[in-house]
Amino acid sequence: MFGIKIGGPAGLGIMSSGLMLLKLFKRSGYYVHGYPEYPSLIRGGYNSFLIEADKRFINAPFSSYNILVALADVAIQKEKITEEMFVILDIENSKEIEKIKGKVVNVPFKSIVKSLEANEVVKNSIAMGSLIKLMGIDFKVLESLLREFYPSEKLFNINLRGAELGYHAVNETLFKVDHFEDLTENIVLTGNEAISMGAIAAGVNFFATYPMTPASSILHFLAEEERRYNIITKHTEDEISAINMAIGASFAGARSMVATAGGGFSLMVEGLGLAAIAETPIVIVESQRPGPATGMPTWTEQSDLKFILNASQDEFVRIVFTPGDVDELFYYTFEAFNLAERYHVPVFVMSDKFLSESYFSTKRFDTSELSIDRGFLFDGDPEKTMEFYPRYKEVEKGIGCRTFPGVPGGLYKASGNEHDQFGFVTDDGENRVMQQDRRFKKIDFIKNDLPIPKLYGNSDAELTVVCWGSLKGQMMEIIKDTEMVNFIHFSAIHPIDWYKVKGMLEGKDLVLVENNKTGQLGDIIAEHTGILISKRLLKYDGRPFFIEELREKLLGGII
Repeated sequence: MFGIKIGGPAGLGIMSSGLMLLKLFKRSGYYVHGYPEYPSLIRGGYNSFLIEADKRFINAPFSSYNILVALADVAIQKEKITEEMFVILDIENSKEIEKIKGKVVNVPFKSIVKSLEANEVVKNSIAMGSLIKLMGIDFKVLESLLREFYPSEKLFNINLRGAELGYHAVNETLFKVDHFEDLTENIVLTGNEAISMGAIAAGVNFFATYPMTPASSILHFLAEEERRYNIITKHTEDEISAINMAIGASFAGARSMVATAGGGFSLMVEGLGLAAIAETPIVIVESQRPGPATGMPTWTEQSDLKFILNASQDEFVRIVFTPGDVDELFYYTFEAFNLAERYHVPVFVMSDKFLSESYFSTKRFDTSELSIDRGFLFDGDPEKTMEFYPRYKEVEKGIGCRTFPGVPGGLYKASGNEHDQFGFVTDDGENRVMQQDRRFKKIDFIKNDLPIPKLYGNSDAELTVVCWGSLKGQMMEIIKDTEMVNFIHFSAIHPIDWYKVKGMLEGKDLVLVENNKTGQLGDIIAEHTGILISKRLLKYDGRPFFIEELREKLLGGII
């Protein structure tokens, strides 16, 4: 395995360079992982992109890497440089050269940019040219990637020339990267792209959102694909409008979805209650970041779990998926639409900044056995065109039969108040009990449709980690090289069969690992099973667990 980090001020195309290198190594036969970091600034600040490649799947970032591409001195100031590392740097224009312990490879970025009479952003192409020379990669591979990324002939020529000059600025190949057959069955994508693709596979045709990091790129993806897949995408004035529009679209028969972060979901909560009592299906993607309030907008945390489980006043049925990788994000987003329409409830797909915006290798998604289930639908009755329809009368499993505007005999009221079977508002006590009992009856059936936690690794391991969401990736890396630890991962949390979960947890030496301050999953487990997990590894600095630190704490006897 080898790792490369590109670092420098915002505006130098660091994110584009990282993605290009991921594609380059993927086409060279490697599995790849890309982890970007950037501050919450419109302009300026320090950006970095960590690229890792290996002959095995890579599921999470390591803190160590082989090469640092320092596009400016700020990278030297921010990163920990060891004696084993190579540092690509413009020596003549650096004031930090004396601080570098690693092996310096001089690339005169400033003079090359000047000779090209180009914008400083061309530094990223110069850096990639120098990198592939350093690593012994054929220049033609980079040339083809530049052609893909820069369709404009003028931009392509400038960046190609910059890459050539960067290539020739390095005098030797210091280590050789083996070239294997391109893993054509694999794709490289972010978590948000996996969510978007899952929604498209599920037939989403209405998506509304107000952009909020780290969920914003779902809007970007779906907006680009809206004509191809007949999707209405709405960039609304705020999150309140987004969820209300999505509820209205669902009422009219669309498969609708919203996506936001914790702050945006705070504004959606009243709409969530409306969807619940009107039993209007909706899929809500919530990608977590540190809070409260604006918090740390471009960093990661798993701090919204209890919020999602308890949002809005009173009690109602909801479904909460907590996928752990891009495959689960794709398939559970698809399933979220089916479950929303099967049970007429809001369905959450939870992610976080790390999972939403990092890049992962995976096999192409198989949709051959996926089928769309729209639940119970009333086809209409032409002989009863203007009669009211008992939309909220149980058909099966506590579920009524949906109907859409314009269906003959399908008139009903979708009220935000408690209502009778036709949707007419009533505060009758007996009706209230009957409707609540009917709605909650769905839970026993939903449990059978949700995945229970799964045990990964050696079943006889000494230590069992309990985790949820994106921490699946870190733990998959840990169990690659040890049988001392296994882990139980929750890819859905509500409603699940807690009796089965209790049986999985009993008798094991448990360690709770979460990216939050209080161990929210641990509290939920205690509430439902009575099992208190006293050993806890909790991280809440806005960064994911890096493999080395997690391995040291789990295997080094620190816990």
